[in-house]
Amino acid sequence: MKYDLIPQERQDYCLCSVVQAILRRNNVSFSQGDIAKNLTRSKEGFRGDDERIKSFLRANGLEYFFYWQNETPFNERDTLLEEMNVNEGIIGVNSHVYLLESFRYPRLEIINPEDNRIVTKDYFELVRIMDQEDFFAMIKRVKQTRV
Repeated sequence: MKYDLIPQERQDYCLCSVVQAILRRNNVSFSQGDIAKNLTRSKEGFRGDDERIKSFLRANGLEYFFYWQNETPFNERDTLLEEMNVNEGIIGVNSHVYLLESFRYPRLEIINPEDNRIVTKDYFELVRIMDQEDFFAMIKRVKQTRV
């Protein structure tokens, strides 16, 4: 397992737990509560599609790329998942987010932050169940430029 994910500490902290695991993998430490203070609340948790999450991750050396499930580059979700596999990936399905552990077409392994359990999904099954509110997010380490 490439992530040291701490299960979500509150019912609505799935995104906070996943972001925490990604930050920890990049040697940045925040509590889930501190992460929550830096995100925008929504009716079912926290928003993954606004400027606050992007700014928070940027301030911690990471770039954040958000895509609604039907608006991925060139409508190639599998290509995006391959890039997320090389970097970091979040998948939002039915108002819950998962951390991408690995993607080997057509099999995804995602970590559920409720209980830190790895769930195996078929790519086609995942795409079939996703609706308009579901999303993919890729996180990359910001490249340092030398001066």
